[in-house]
Amino acid sequence: MIRTVLLLAMLVGSLALTACGQMALSYQPTMKNLEALRTSSMAPVNVGKFSIAPDKPVSMDQSVTARATTVVSPHNNSFALFLKDALIQELQASNKYDANSTIVVNGLLTKSALDASVGTGRGTLAASFSVTRDGKPVYNKELEEKAEWPSAFIGADAIPTAINEYTSLYKKLLGKLFGDSDFRQATQVK
Repeated sequence: MIRTVLLLAMLVGSLALTACGQMALSYQPTMKNLEALRTSSMAPVNVGKFSIAPDKPVSMDQSVTARATTVVSPHNNSFALFLKDALIQELQASNKYDANSTIVVNGLLTKSALDASVGTGRGTLAASFSVTRDGKPVYNKELEEKAEWPSAFIGADAIPTAINEYTSLYKKLLGKLFGDSDFRQATQVK
């Protein structure tokens, strides 16, 4: 009887350490990205359609998991729309967003993965970005960011770390876009 009670207590305790539930991401522009945008010769741009790539499963756009915690986008449960909103936030913060611009950035989410396993956590995010200028295509490139980090045994530590690392992939991916010489050329002031 005592053994059963101890096992039950251990089970309840271990479930508490996994932090089950659902969590929505939030985004804040980064100083590094803002500086890159402010010092560029990029013209103000509009942001068009962002969606999951047509050959990818819809589930990839809807959620990732960090152990027993489901991570979702606050934008219609779509990571593609989360990426779009993050791009708009970065552009607005650097005065490079213009909803009436004829330079339009579009995106297709091609990879979104999170693994918060004990030992090493991993995340991947990729998107195919395209730019049209006056309706003509001037840029199309897939960019990808990956991350690895130490992942604690205790879920209460590992899960927030994994979510922060996954969110930072959006910042890094946009930083890679802003730093891409072809993107800069496609969006520069003419």
